[in-house]
Parts: sequence; structure tokens; C-alpha cells
Amino acid sequence: MAIAIGNKTQSNQNPAGSSQTLAHTQNTGTDLGLLVVITMPNTVNFSGCTYGGASMTLVQNINYSGQSQRTAAYYIQSPATGGNNIVVSFSGNQWSSTSIFAVSFTGAGNFGAFGSNGALTTPNSQSITIAQNSIVYLTGLSTNAQNTQYSIGGSSRTFEFSHNTNRVVRGAVSGTGLSAGATNVTTNADFGTITNFRVEIQEASASPASGDGDFFMIM
Repeated sequence: MAIAIGNKTQSNQNPAGSSQTLAHTQNTGTDLGLLVVITMPNTVNFSGCTYGGASMTLVQNINYSGQSQRTAAYYIQSPATGGNNIVVSFSGNQWSSTSIFAVSFTGAGNFGAFGSNGALTTPNSQSITIAQNSIVYLTGLSTNAQNTQYSIGGSSRTFEFSHNTNRVVRGAVSGTGLSAGATNVTTNADFGTITNFRVEIQEASASPASGDGDFFMIM
């Protein structure tokens, strides 16, 4: 089954407590995978994420100590359809702005964790190895809000969201499935440094690729 982007939901708010809730809607019978990416100041850690009361699996949890920020990604296969709540839990009370971006995928079978590069001199360009027809999700954290550009597989990508969590956090998704092999992902700011956080979403029939981080198979 070909992989494609489904519904998207986003939020940027101050939880003022130990959790944050965001309503999200899944398409009945078509959205087979849900990815949730959260960025927040690193004063506390994540303790979990649920969708419709079901626990989601942690893909990555990166502490950008130089940016005083933290980013994590969670997934769930065959999530409950219709409107349900995403609940992000923290290890303590979080009082600062937290960015949540949720995106569902039709035909999603595997989520590969390709890791992240911290705040490096812009542009921050990395090469990852992906499976045929995969979609890549890319997030960057920048210390400035002037102008940033992202590219995936050599193509410029329009931001899916843009939030402020005491740092500018923006995310983009490759529009269609990419060819197998080495693919460049680049986050670029006007000046300073920017992070490079990426996750591969593979189609259901794909075999795991050999990337630059751990791989998680959804059974």
C-alpha cells in the first residue's frame, strides 16, 4: 500500500502542569500510523504519550543542552479512528511553551529513528539511508526567527508548522515517497546554529533500511 500523508494537528501552548492534551482526528480505516513530535524547554523530561488512551512508542528523545530544549517523537500503529486526545506527560510540571505536531500516514508500516544532530553551524546537512517510497519528517531548532529553509532529498520543503518554545521550532515532511538509498536532509537558518532531527516513515511493505540510528519495527 502506497504511503501518503493524512491528517495533521498542531499546538503551541503553556501546559502549566505535568501533562498537555491535544485533540486529533484519524481517518476511519485509512490512517495506519500516527507520529507525534514534541519540542519543549529541557527543564523536565517526557514520561510518556498516549492517543485515545493507548500508549504510544517512543522513537527518539533528544536533549539539546546547548539550546536548553528537548525534542521527542512517538508513534502508534493502527490508532483509534475518529476524534481522540493526544496526552503528553512530563516528568514534572512544565511551565514553558511546548510544541506538538501530530501527523498520520496511510500505508505506514515502519518508523525508523535516524537520530539527530545538535545545534551545528548553518546549514546543518546530513545524509541518511532510507527504504524505497519512504517519507521523511524533519524538525529544526534555531536561535533566531529571521528565516529558515529546509530541504529533503534535494527538494525545498514548506513548513508544516512553526512554533516558538523559547527557540524557533519548525517541521516539514517530504511530500511523496522518496527513492531508496542515500538522501540528504538539510536545515538552514540565516545565521547562527540549527538542529537537525529526522524520522523515516516507511510504507507497510518496506524492509528496514540501514540508517544512522536505531530502527523501530511496528509489528
